[in-house]
Amino acid sequence: MIPISEFDFSAYIHMVHFLGGCLDANTEIVLYSLDNIKSSIIAIHNGHISGRKIGDPLSNFAISKMKDKGKDGPPYYLNYLGLSKDNTPLRSSSYFILDKSGIPRGVLTINIDVTKYQKAAELLNQLAFLPGVENIAGDNSDVDRLQSTPKDLIMDIISDVTGNKEIETTRLTMDEKLEVVKRLNLENFFLMKGAVSQIASVLDTSEASIYRYLSKVNRENGGKRLW
Repeated sequence: MIPISEFDFSAYIHMVHFLGGCLDANTEIVLYSLDNIKSSIIAIHNGHISGRKIGDPLSNFAISKMKDKGKDGPPYYLNYLGLSKDNTPLRSSSYFILDKSGIPRGVLTINIDVTKYQKAAELLNQLAFLPGVENIAGDNSDVDRLQSTPKDLIMDIISDVTGNKEIETTRLTMDEKLEVVKRLNLENFFLMKGAVSQIASVLDTSEASIYRYLSKVNRENGGKRLW
């Protein structure tokens, strides 16, 4: 039998069931009285989460924090790790109920079983998986760029090379133009008919200059012709 406390817990007992009705079935609300820590639970909602019931003892966490409350700081702890009887991890928060003298008289604890949310997060991460995203700036010949025109591809690579989406192509340096040609070559851009004319037009340079850049790229690749 649970002893009747001299402290009036009636409002807090109503709060347990109020919060239980507001929150979902993954959330447990527990009210402890500190009058008898061996038979401390006086109200509980969704006790299946921790496997506890009315008359069970005070939690180890609450026992360890009893001396701290009523002194400095707010009388609560947020988002610490709790464990159910079957060792299911719970996200727990506890509020120490103080009397008018600041003495702890009870504890209101909320335990949330987040395992379903963790599984949902894992599923979302699997669905959102993109292969090789971290290597896009490198050799990206296997990346399918879905631009609508060849010019879009050229402009995207210019932006990537310069780090500036607004740069005017007339202000590109020779080294930047060479890098653009090198990157386009990796994309097999020059296998497309009219590619040299297209890139020359975008870079505002001559076709002869583009061929010179390509020749330099070929020399850097040991003389192996890549286009």
